[in-house]
Amino acid sequence: MATKVSQPNLKETSEDSVSDLSSDGVEAEGVDQTDTGADYVETSNSEGVMKQAFGFIKNHLKVGADMTKLPIPATFVSPVSFLTAIQQQSAIYSHLLMSAPHIKDDEQRFLQVLKYHMTWPKMYFPKNPLNPILGEVYECTVNHIDEKTNQIVPEDKTYFTAEQVSHHPPVSCFHFSNDKHGIKFDSKEQITPVFKGKCIRVNMDVKTCITINHENIKETYVNDKFPEGYLRLLRWKFEFCGKYSFVCPETGYSAQIVFKDKPILGGKWHDVQITVSKGNENLYDIHGTHIDVLTITKLKDKTSSVFLDYNTLRTEPTIEEPFETLKDNASQKVWKGVAEAFVKKDGRRAGLEKQKIEEAQRKKAKMALAKDPNYVFKPVHFVHRPENNNTLKPEHIYRKPEIVEKVQPTSTTTNTSSTSVNTTPVVNTSA
Repeated sequence: MATKVSQPNLKETSEDSVSDLSSDGVEAEGVDQTDTGADYVETSNSEGVMKQAFGFIKNHLKVGADMTKLPIPATFVSPVSFLTAIQQQSAIYSHLLMSAPHIKDDEQRFLQVLKYHMTWPKMYFPKNPLNPILGEVYECTVNHIDEKTNQIVPEDKTYFTAEQVSHHPPVSCFHFSNDKHGIKFDSKEQITPVFKGKCIRVNMDVKTCITINHENIKETYVNDKFPEGYLRLLRWKFEFCGKYSFVCPETGYSAQIVFKDKPILGGKWHDVQITVSKGNENLYDIHGTHIDVLTITKLKDKTSSVFLDYNTLRTEPTIEEPFETLKDNASQKVWKGVAEAFVKKDGRRAGLEKQKIEEAQRKKAKMALAKDPNYVFKPVHFVHRPENNNTLKPEHIYRKPEIVEKVQPTSTTTNTSSTSVNTTPVVNTSA
């Protein structure tokens, strides 16, 4: 039976794109929620979107409000799960990472891994993906291509798994691995949008750990956090602001990554500056914007070249299992009805399908708590490691497949309508 090949339409996020970066409004399990969400209104112009946005803000938000607890109008929703959106974007650029273990020079290898790391801003989109339900899972595969022959390399596959391990707070875990290249990637993402009056601030608690274990190379690459995101309401622009570090402890190389906010006058949107160092010695300056081109300058001789051109990044398609073989908690099945309704531009049905899923989850949570007041959800694919709580590594690690097979997966949805849709990734939330 043929598998489904998904090649996202990489329509570049422009500086005019709108991102509410908020949850789809599924309340915490076991907690009542009387507001079932706003009706969807098909809007084709930015003026109409802004009008609805400010109406929503006026009616629902107070300064300091945690937006993960609020129902967001479907106008601002993209009909694809956050797990799917993030994991597909991780997958289509993964070939950048697969070449790193074969680079002998430590410095050039660090720069190659950094290049893959800097594809993450493309994972955030003009509309908000659907907030995954507890226990939701998304899986896919990439068959890598030989760039010289443009043919698939049969033994070169990367396997991707994502799972929603907590709903409130919303925590998503991501993993992929490739045995041929000795690559392993783990990430934990918790994204919390907070209304601040003139803007919506998105707190991004994101930890990633890339591991290379190939021949004589045994290295880890970790980041301490991600920058915060801001939707500037009066200017109706979204941007990342803040700085963080990306480091390889084994080699001593590090990158200080700064996302600069645009002042009211002057400056430019999406400005990024990166300083690459070894120990206390600065080696490279990388600058540009994360929607266009990053240029790298070697500080020793001032020579410059293109480090990353976001406009021409090569992508590889993701492969999913046939829809009929997926389990009920697969993202494609969970949001099937919502996605189909969006394709048909049937906003009312999309809202009803979404509401049905939310109500089923609240009912299920209440039943679990009634049966066992101490009930705690246990993820299937990831296990919590408390010892990582105060380190740079993600708190959840991926279980090996032989362990997963011994765990009975939990069905997490009652939605059975409509067909899976090949959606276009476009800004997120709820990591």
